[in-house]
Amino acid sequence: MKKTLLLLAFFSVAGLALSQSNSVFGRAVDGASQEPLIGAHVQLLQLPDSTARASTTTNERGGFMLQDIAPGNYVLKISYLGYETYTKPVEMDNGPLRLGQLAMTEEALNLEQVQVVERLPAASQQGDTTQFNAGAFKVNPDANAEDLIRKMPGVVVEGGKVQAQGEDVQQVLVDGKPFFGNDPMTALRNLPAEVIDKIQVFDQLSEQAQFSGFNTGETTKGINIITKPSMRNGQFGRLYAGYGTDDRYQAGGIVNFFKGDTRVSVIGQSNNVNQQNFSTEDLVGITGSSGRGGRGGGGGGRPGGGSVGDFLVGQQDGISTTHALGLNYMDKWGKKVEVSGSYFFNLSDNEASQSLFQNYVSDADFGQTYDEQSLSKNRNTNHRFNFRLEYDIDSTNSILVRPRFSFQQNDGRETTTGLSILGSGPLSSTNYRYSPELSGLDFSNSLLWRHRFGKAGRTFSINLNTGYNDKEGERYLLSENTIFNGNAVSDTLDQFSDLFSDGWNLEASANYTEPLGKRSQLQFNYEWGYEKGDSEQETYDFEESSQKYSGFNQELSNTFNSTYVRQEAGTGYSLRGEKGSLNARVSLQWSELESEQVFPEAGQISRSFFNVLPSLFYRYSFSRQENLRIGYRPRTSPPSITQLQDVVDNSNPLRLRMGNPELEQSYSHRLFARYSKTNPEKSSVFYAMLSGQLTDNYVANSTFTTRRDTLIADGILLAQGGQLIRSVNLDGYWNVRGFVTIGRPLRLLKSNLNVNLSADYTQQPGEVNGSVNYARNTRLGLGLVLSSNISKNVDFTISSQSNYGTADNTLSTALNTDYFNQSSRVGLNLIFLNGFVFNSELNHQLYTGLSEGFDQNFWLWSLSLGRKLFKNQRGEVKLTAFDLLEQNNSIQRNVT
Repeated sequence: MKKTLLLLAFFSVAGLALSQSNSVFGRAVDGASQEPLIGAHVQLLQLPDSTARASTTTNERGGFMLQDIAPGNYVLKISYLGYETYTKPVEMDNGPLRLGQLAMTEEALNLEQVQVVERLPAASQQGDTTQFNAGAFKVNPDANAEDLIRKMPGVVVEGGKVQAQGEDVQQVLVDGKPFFGNDPMTALRNLPAEVIDKIQVFDQLSEQAQFSGFNTGETTKGINIITKPSMRNGQFGRLYAGYGTDDRYQAGGIVNFFKGDTRVSVIGQSNNVNQQNFSTEDLVGITGSSGRGGRGGGGGGRPGGGSVGDFLVGQQDGISTTHALGLNYMDKWGKKVEVSGSYFFNLSDNEASQSLFQNYVSDADFGQTYDEQSLSKNRNTNHRFNFRLEYDIDSTNSILVRPRFSFQQNDGRETTTGLSILGSGPLSSTNYRYSPELSGLDFSNSLLWRHRFGKAGRTFSINLNTGYNDKEGERYLLSENTIFNGNAVSDTLDQFSDLFSDGWNLEASANYTEPLGKRSQLQFNYEWGYEKGDSEQETYDFEESSQKYSGFNQELSNTFNSTYVRQEAGTGYSLRGEKGSLNARVSLQWSELESEQVFPEAGQISRSFFNVLPSLFYRYSFSRQENLRIGYRPRTSPPSITQLQDVVDNSNPLRLRMGNPELEQSYSHRLFARYSKTNPEKSSVFYAMLSGQLTDNYVANSTFTTRRDTLIADGILLAQGGQLIRSVNLDGYWNVRGFVTIGRPLRLLKSNLNVNLSADYTQQPGEVNGSVNYARNTRLGLGLVLSSNISKNVDFTISSQSNYGTADNTLSTALNTDYFNQSSRVGLNLIFLNGFVFNSELNHQLYTGLSEGFDQNFWLWSLSLGRKLFKNQRGEVKLTAFDLLEQNNSIQRNVT
C-alpha cells in the first residue's frame, strides 16, 4: 500500500510541472514531386506579436508535431534551404489540429547574385535528436560519410564499428529509410560526403512505440543521413581500381540511381589488402548470436545451438582477401506502399597468426601459465537479404512486414601448439590441427498491424515474430598431447565430429493505448513467446583396422533439446507536458525453461520463473536545445542451448569446455541518465551519459585446473595443467559507465575540437577451482579530435584515444596489474596545383603494462600522390604505398 501511495505521489508531483496541451500535426513536402522535406524548421508564432511558442524539425517522412499549444490564433512558419518560406494562419481550439500535407515551392535564385554571409551552426538539438549540419564540417571532395562523421562531436569510428554519444550505432538510415540493413559501416563507407546535407544522431524506438507514442526508454542508437534535395534525382557514384607490388590489388565502387522515391545503390569490392566489410549480421548464420535474451524485460530472440565455439566466426584478424557485392533498393509503390530491401554477398579468404599468453588467478596455481601459438586459414561465404514493406491500408490501418534471411558457409584450418608451465617446468603440451566445415541458415520475419481509432491517442497494434535457424557441419581434430610427469608420455587423438543444431521461435504481442484527457495515456500490453532448440553432436575415433572414422565416442557425443515459454502482461502510464514527460510501466512475467538430454543419458530439468518488471522513463526539456533523460528498466535472460548442453568441446585438448543443464535465467537491473545541450550560435555541443547495471544469476565461467591427470565427464582424460571451463550462475556482476563529450570550434585555427571523457568499472564474478573470484576492471579514457574546417583543399584530422586501466583479482592479488594503451591517427589530404592530390595517414598504437614480451609500440603509415583527371576533375590516378614501416600488428587483453 505504501509503495502504491508513493507511486501516486510521484505522478502527482511530476504532474505539477506539466500543463494541459493540444497538438498540431502536419507534413512538409515538395510541391512538385511530393517528396517529404526532411529536417525542415517548423515554428508556431503567436499573434499579434509573432512570439515563437513552439518549434521543431520534420522527421524522415516530413512529418512534425507541435505539442502543448494553448487555444488562440497563430501563424505556422516552415523554412527549408532552397525553398520559399511557407506560412499559414491557424486557429487552435481544444483538441488536436491536423493540417495534413503542406506543399513548399523551390526558390528561383540567380546564383550570380547570391552571397553567403551566414555561418552554418554546427549542431542543434531537436528533442532527443542531435542534428549536425554537414556544411559546417569541411572535407575533401573525395570524402565519404565516415570521413565526415569522424569530425562530429561524440562520434567515434574504431575497429570497424561506429559509436555515437558512447553507444554503438545499430543502424544507419538515409532519408529515414534503411540503407543496407543493419550494417552501419557499409552505409558510411560508400555514401559520398558531397551528397549529405545533415546528420542526425537519435535514439531509435521500436516500430510499435513509434506508432503508439508510448516511450518506455527502450531505444537503440541510430544515425539518419539527410541528403541534399539537389542530389535526390540523378546518378552518382565512385569507381576505383589499383595494382601494386607482391600482386596486391584493390578494386571496387558504388553506383547510385536516384529518381524521386526510387533509389537503387550497387556496391562492389575485391581486394587482397585487408579491406574488410563484415557486420554482425554476416555472422548470424553460423554463430546463432541472436540467442535468447529478454526484450523489454521479457524474453525474445532465437535459440542458439551447437558446441561452444563450433559455429563461431568473428571479425577477421590477420590478412584477408575479400570479394563483396551489395544491392540496396528503396521505392514507393503507389501512394500506399513503401518498400526497401538489400542483398549482400561476401567471400573472404583469411590468414592469421596469433599468440596467446595466460596467467592463472588462483593462489594454488600461482606461477602457472599457458602459452599458445596458432596459425589459421579460413574461407567464409555469406549471403544476406533484408526487406521491409509498409502498407497504409487507409487512414487508420497499416501493415509492416520485415523478413530477413542469411546463409553462411565456413571452411577453416587451424594449427595450434600450446604449453602449460608451472614455475620453470612444463606440465603438459598439445599440438593439434583443427578443421571445421560449417554452414548456417537464419530466417526471421516480423508482421506488425497497427490501428488508430478516431479518438487521438487511442491505438491498437499486434506484432507477430517468427524465426528459424539451422546450423550443421563437421570437424576433424588431430592432436598430440604430452604429459610431463617424470617421463614424458604422449597420446594421440584423431577424431571426426558431425554437428547439427536448429531452433525456431514464435512470438506474439498486443498493445493498446487509451488517452486520459489531453496530456496522459494508459497502455496495456500482453506478450507470449515460444522457443525450441535442438542440438546433436556425434563424435567418431579413427580406427587403424578399418582406416575409417568408425569408432563411436559416446563421451563426446550428445543429443539435447530445450524449450522456453514466456508470458508477460503489463500496464503503463504516460504523462506529457510542455517541459517534461513521464512513462511508467510494470509487467508480470511467467516463464518456464525445460532442458532434456536424450543421449548419452536421458534426463530432464524443468524450471519455472516469475518476475515483476517495473520500468520508468522521464524526460525534461530545459529548452529546445537542452534536455535530460533518466530511465530504469530490467531484463531477464535465459541461458542459450549452447550454455545448457552437457557435452565436452575438446577442440583444444588442454582447454575443454562444456555447458550446464542446471543453469537458471539471469535478471539484470539497468539505470541510465543522459544530458545533452547544444548551442547553435556558438556551434558547441555537450553530452553526458551515466549508466549502471546489476545482474543476479550472472552466467559466468567456472574454471577447474588439474594438478594431475584427471578423468572428467564419464572417462574423458584432462592432462595435468589442463583446464575444464563450465558455465555457472553467480551473483555479484555489476558495471558503472560514464561518458562525456564536448565539441566546439577553434575559430583562430579554423578547426573543430572534440573532447571525449569516459570511465568504466566492472566487477565480473567467476569460479576458479571451486572458489569465487571477482575480476575488477577499471578504465579511464580520454579522446581528442582536432579536425580542419579550412576548405575542401586542406583537410586534416588529428585524433587520439588514451586509456588507463587496472585489473584486480580477489583470489590472487599478486597478479593485479595496471596498463595503458593509446591509439592515435593523423590524416591529411591536400589538393594543390589545380588537381594534384597528396594523402597521408599515420596511425600509432601503444600498449604497456601487458605480460613480458607483449607490450607493443608500432606505427602504420600510408602515403599517396595523385592527379585529378577528366571533366570537373571526376577522375583520379594515384600511387599509394601501404604500411611503409612494415609494423602492422594486433593485440587484445582480457581479464576474467
